[in-house]
Amino acid sequence: MLRERSHVLGAVMQCMPLTQFALRAGAKQPLRSLRTCTAWEAAAQTPTDSASQQKAPAIRRFWRNVSVAEQHGGYQILLDKRPIKTPDGQLISIAVQQPALAWLVAGEWESQKEFLGPHSLPLTSLVSRAIDGLSDSSTRTDVISKLLKYFQTDSVCLHDEYPQALVELQRKHYTPIVDWARSKYSIDIVTTANMFALRQSAEATEKLRQAVADFSPLKLAALERAVMTAKSFLIGLALVELHIPVEEAALAAQAEANAQTQLWGELENAHDLDNAAMRQILGASACAAAGA
Repeated sequence: MLRERSHVLGAVMQCMPLTQFALRAGAKQPLRSLRTCTAWEAAAQTPTDSASQQKAPAIRRFWRNVSVAEQHGGYQILLDKRPIKTPDGQLISIAVQQPALAWLVAGEWESQKEFLGPHSLPLTSLVSRAIDGLSDSSTRTDVISKLLKYFQTDSVCLHDEYPQALVELQRKHYTPIVDWARSKYSIDIVTTANMFALRQSAEATEKLRQAVADFSPLKLAALERAVMTAKSFLIGLALVELHIPVEEAALAAQAEANAQTQLWGELENAHDLDNAAMRQILGASACAAAGA
């Protein structure tokens, strides 16, 4: 339990820097306006990744005050006393068991400056995805099947024999995750140095399918985002199960890139942006999964 709590706190720091004061204030005073919590700062923003996104018109901040209110059995985030909704128009309501998540989502909105920052609402996006898309059984089935395709060729199951820098990083970051999954789900996981021979058994895949099928919509949304970001089913699963902290998940996902950096050096600025973006998304996934 203590380990899980430390992982969640680490996720908060990765997801939204300098939010701890506002989180404490929100926990003590659930209806307090976030406008008075000056420690809330913008979530780590990343540049848009396509020319079309860069040309999209900016959305100007149209609200003054952000607050959190417990209504109708859940927490709602209010912009000038109006509750925020999903892209499909559904009311965003966060479970009463996750007050910290409600305050983090509110913090994303309070942190916006004159214009809505690109990629600056990762938690809001996850909550919306859970409500709009992952409450439907057929959609859940499709998403789980898509995610399990990553398991078949999971990067943490590919253990190279050279160069030595990569071998050491894979041993350090991949092996503990594989061992954890084998033990927790009582499954056999194949590891190999041959990418073309890497396939997992139907029995192991089915056990993981059954485990993930019990996830709440929000936890499944967190898993989906984590897997798609890390490009690994097992890294995403270990993260949302709070077995590993955000930093460890990021290091495992970037093992190959980090090995190349050790050999050839770092591309200034570009790697920093990639690192920040990955940790922001993984941090949001961990925060959303905690208590979901």
